[in-house]
Amino acid sequence: MRKRGRGKFAFVFAAVVIGVFLLVALLQFLWNTVVCDIFNLKAITYWQAFGLFVLSRILFGRGFGKPGRGGFRKNFSRPMDRQEDLSDEERERLREEWKRRFGDRCGF
Repeated sequence: MRKRGRGKFAFVFAAVVIGVFLLVALLQFLWNTVVCDIFNLKAITYWQAFGLFVLSRILFGRGFGKPGRGGFRKNFSRPMDRQEDLSDEERERLREEWKRRFGDRCGF
């Protein structure tokens, strides 16, 4: 059973690495054919395309974390969703706990 898990991990890892290299090659091809012709720029090398890919993932693609996390909006609304399900007694306990912890800074 362990060998099967290692083999599956190795296959997935190899597929991801090959996929990234192919994606970077596609990025280089598209950049050199489209952007160079439109804006009259120099062609880029493979490693420049790789750097462009990494930079775009960091700036626009939420880094290299797991996809589908929902981002800021999902995490921001989660505590409010929990508070809607509280009874009046639980809400009062929560307010008292916030007053105890944060004093007048929490706006109560």
